Amino acid sequence: MPKKILLSFVGINDAGNLQNKEDGAILTAFKNEQFDEVRLLWNKNDKGQIKFDTIVKYLSEEIKKRNYSKKIISTQLNISDVTDHNEIYQLLKSYTDVLEKNDNIKYTAAISSGTPAMQVCWILLAESGDFSEEFPLRLIKVKDPKFGKSENIEVKLSTSLPKILRLKKEIESVKKDLIPTAEINLCTGIITIGEFNVDLSPIEFCHYRYFAERVLSNSGLEKFSGISVPLSFAKIIYSFHEESFPDLDRNRDDLQKMIKAGMEMAMPTFRGNISKINKKIHAALEIPTLVKNFQISINGKRGAKFYGIKAHKSKIKIVN
Repeated sequence: MPKKILLSFVGINDAGNLQNKEDGAILTAFKNEQFDEVRLLWNKNDKGQIKFDTIVKYLSEEIKKRNYSKKIISTQLNISDVTDHNEIYQLLKSYTDVLEKNDNIKYTAAISSGTPAMQVCWILLAESGDFSEEFPLRLIKVKDPKFGKSENIEVKLSTSLPKILRLKKEIESVKKDLIPTAEINLCTGIITIGEFNVDLSPIEFCHYRYFAERVLSNSGLEKFSGISVPLSFAKIIYSFHEESFPDLDRNRDDLQKMIKAGMEMAMPTFRGNISKINKKIHAALEIPTLVKNFQISINGKRGAKFYGIKAHKSKIKIVN
């Protein structure tokens, strides 16, 4: 059996007996399900309410006293603004990135404690695959006993519950904030995505620019079928190459000869360039969410595939 580890932010509702109230979401989660280990994430507060380090100490003592878990680890994340999705997400991702992930461990995040922004970030972390593509993060919402028998309800965005639908909209908004901008510099022939540089060859750069231009012009995905791509595509790539890389090289020389002969670019050549671009983007970005947004996606059946970049047009910038 895999080791079960519970992850949760500590919220003011978890103060329980410290406020002469019933158990909060974290202790209630243990009543509903057994976990081998719990990791409590907390943030310092300077207001007049009960301090979170006090709540963490209380929770640790109660979990031990009730034999709920064998191991308890608490970590202060130092969040300056608990309503700022960007700050919370980056700190949460940095924390989970270093967690050991394998077949022998099953992580569950309880999202009922903490601020609404923290709840959204847990869902975004799991749904985006940023936690782990191979070992997904399970999410639970702890049902409050005052609304009937308590249980740990698995959270899935496929549900049509009104609250989850509202979260979907908020998560899409947060995703846009978290995604950096891809800058395509026509003078230098360099693509920069946030703080990452993607080192493409001149011909690859021109291919990427082609699909970036389509995003900016709202042209949608490009459909290519058959054994070659249209001659018009080769002509555009040639013009891009001439603009950004004035010195004639072998690739442009080959393109020029092909265009003069009225020959179309072979599909294997085109697909090979796309594959090289995507491999370099994957190597440069590493973060799954960024790769999904900025790689050249390929959809459709064999012989008729659609190509394009998924990033929103506001996240692509072409500069001279």
